[in-house]
Parts: sequence; C-alpha cells; structure tokens
Amino acid sequence: MMNGRSVRSLLIRNQAPDGMTTNSVPKSVQFDESSDDYRCLCNCFHVKTGTLFVGAVEIVMLIFFFVNTLLVYTMQDNGHRRATGVSDSFVKGPFIASVVGIGISSLAVFLLFIGIARNCATLLIPHIVVQVLTILLLTLVIIDGVIAFSTHSTIFYRLLNAAPFNEHPGTNTVALNTETSVRIYALFLLYAITLALECWFIVVIYNCKRYLDERRVYMQYCLAFSTPMKTLSARQ
Repeated sequence: MMNGRSVRSLLIRNQAPDGMTTNSVPKSVQFDESSDDYRCLCNCFHVKTGTLFVGAVEIVMLIFFFVNTLLVYTMQDNGHRRATGVSDSFVKGPFIASVVGIGISSLAVFLLFIGIARNCATLLIPHIVVQVLTILLLTLVIIDGVIAFSTHSTIFYRLLNAAPFNEHPGTNTVALNTETSVRIYALFLLYAITLALECWFIVVIYNCKRYLDERRVYMQYCLAFSTPMKTLSARQ
C-alpha cells in the first residue's frame, strides 16, 4: 500500500528523474505528497494518519455512548412506571434512536477505514454525511439540554437520554437528586465537547477526501503517460 512517506519519492510535484524540476505535468494534476495542504490536527499529522486517528477516537466515543445508553435503559425503574401508570415511550424512544444512530455511525466509521486502506475517496462520503447529521443532532441536543435545565421539564430530560430517573404522574416537571443531576450535567458537557470535536473532525475528513481525489487524478495521469512509453520501448 502506498501512502505517506512510502510514496513521497514517487508523488513529487514536477520532479524529474535527474532531480531537476519540469513543467511537463499539467497544473490540474500536479500533486505533492508532502504539501502542508495535506497536514491536519495542528499540522502534526498527514491527513491519512489524522483520519485514522479521528476514526479511532470516534470508535471510543461510540462505545461510551452505547454503554451509557444501555445503562440508562436497564437502570430505569420499570416497577415505578407500572405502579404509577407512567408511559415508557419516552424511555424506549430515545434508547432505540440512540442504538440506531450508533449503528449507522459505526458503519460509517467502518467504511472510513476501508476507504483509507484502499485509497478510495468515495467511501469517505458516508462518513461526511453522517458527521453533518451528527453535528445537527448534537446542536439540537445542546438546545434541548438548555431548555431542560431552564424549565426542569421531564420530556426534555428524557430526550437527553443521560441518566435514569422517575417522574411523578400528572406533572410535567421533575426534581432530580444530586447524583442524577451530576450525571446529566456531565453528559451534557460531553455532548458539547463531542460537537466541537465533530466540527473539527469533519474538516480533517473532508481534506482527506480531497487528498485521495487529487492523488487518484495524479496516479491516473502517471499511468496514462507511462503506458505509451512502455509500448514504444517494446517496439524498438
């Protein structure tokens, strides 16, 4: 597999075999593997390495959110809901939505890794789409959290899906104990951090896609240029 420094000697802009520069390569397909345009994460990594790092971080985040969602659902006091006649739709709904979202995100990360391994920019598109949707949903979650903290509304706390709690029948608000409040505030802070990271990560993924596209165009040009030369050599 050719990537990073392993192909830097091959993919050098306007580099002739004798070390001299040449303008034989059209500007539309000029490509420099070591260009700063292909650096990311405070210029610390190449975009391919940075994208792999982003994928690894997202896997950790997905595992955490899945475990938290599972704990919220399993730790909910079903006996209290049955005794008070409170509907469990606001418990199952966020749980199902979270599991579906985590599943789709996991698939997008999986395709991301395949795309990096095969230098296929197309396989990064699903991840970018999922990131855009994630950013929109996290923005709505932040708004939901602000409303929940301001109004103490039960439904908005449920939509946060941060911690299990028992609501009182016939009321639209809930008074949370200290432990539950701490969990909800902590997860809300994590949602905000995740939103900021995803806004940063989507730029990395987009630049990686651009890198792979430009690399593909350059390699196609090299193949198209070298084939007739080999044919001419064979005929001599």
